[in-house]
Amino acid sequence: MSVQQLRSSTTFAVIVVCVAVFTDIFLYGLVVPMLPFALADRVGLSDADIQPWNSILLATYGAAIMLGSLLFGWMGDQTRTKQLPFLLGVGVMGGATVLFSLTISLPLIVLARVLQGCSTAIVFTIGFSLLVETVGDRHIGRAIGFTSMSLSIGIFAGPIVGGFLYDLAGYFAVFIPAFVLIALEFLLRVLLIAPTHDPGLTHALIQDEQRPLMPDTGGHDARQPKRPPAVVTLMRMPRFLVAMAGMFLLNCFMTAFEAVLPVYLPEVFLYRSTQIAIVFLSNTLPMICSPLGGSMVDHLGPFWPAVLGFGLITPSMMLLSLIREPSPLTSLLLRLFLFLFGCGVSVAMPAMMTEVTLAKDAMEEGEPGIFGDLGACSQAYGLSNAAFAGGTLVGPLYAGYVREAAGWTAMNISMGAFSGLMVILVIVFTPRKRPGVVRTTRMGA
Repeated sequence: MSVQQLRSSTTFAVIVVCVAVFTDIFLYGLVVPMLPFALADRVGLSDADIQPWNSILLATYGAAIMLGSLLFGWMGDQTRTKQLPFLLGVGVMGGATVLFSLTISLPLIVLARVLQGCSTAIVFTIGFSLLVETVGDRHIGRAIGFTSMSLSIGIFAGPIVGGFLYDLAGYFAVFIPAFVLIALEFLLRVLLIAPTHDPGLTHALIQDEQRPLMPDTGGHDARQPKRPPAVVTLMRMPRFLVAMAGMFLLNCFMTAFEAVLPVYLPEVFLYRSTQIAIVFLSNTLPMICSPLGGSMVDHLGPFWPAVLGFGLITPSMMLLSLIREPSPLTSLLLRLFLFLFGCGVSVAMPAMMTEVTLAKDAMEEGEPGIFGDLGACSQAYGLSNAAFAGGTLVGPLYAGYVREAAGWTAMNISMGAFSGLMVILVIVFTPRKRPGVVRTTRMGA
């Protein structure tokens, strides 16, 4: 295989997107453990102001992802190649990291969080649509499984590395691995040869097949009706909305536990931070097996993996309501139920992300040209990523409020009920068989 073939291969594209996902999430998590200390020591906030501003910065990040996903999704579909907007993401990521490392100004730290959100939006819209165009629909489930694994590793590794380096060597040492990863990511994105659209080919064939044998010489207006925006068209399809709802709920569940468990476990088991991190391994480690879930999606379609995934999540969350007293048995059950939860996520996540693409493709097959010549791949992932980001905002707020107002049991049973509702929605709206789809792309620089 020549260097040119390697740079344009599906394997290299999967590696580049996986590294992009890992780097982006790792850099986000890297500053999480030391951010409260930075707000106090570098910005000078009082103890009373640190918790509100820490929450504001999290909400700012989520809001930037939601808005950025829509913007960059539209941008990605307007370009013949995803290369330039994908490279833009490295610059945005680098700018956010420089601001975090140097600034002592609160507004600039907020700006850094906004840039981080935009970087995440670019990775999960431009990057994933690039992956679909390179890999093709037939093997996208396994490819997305690898990106889900990268996401899980980044979520777990970022805070651990950040906290360790901050305690060992101080504030600036935290950013050394950040800049190394950014340099590596820039090199990989430059080397990648992304596929380019040749929309004229596909749509010309469609138009030739649909063109009447005799021209219409009538006096009526032959102009084409104006198409609604692609995001509006996508949001009209129940199947696509269910895929978005699945992405939203999965992130709601994950961020809910991230917000509540660090508070609840010290109250019940008197755990310290290291023990809490070990507990989180119970639901993070199974997510490393996401490529297996993706392979299931490629062979079976999204329906059965989604039913299995949410079917595991539902009882595991409800059974967590039993963890109310400290004992060796409840400690073991806590880890078991979280492990089952992680297994469910590792299967459901690739299924829902693949369904985003298949639902969009089904609309194009049913009504050729519905999204115009440039298609709507990036915008479809932009919408699903906006829904996923919405889970970042809603999950911690919902879990925290319900636990304070109604207790730990009510919180877990209610979230399990939402997962059970998701199983019903998948059964009603997601097709059980996956049609074969052939995507037309042209490889180019």
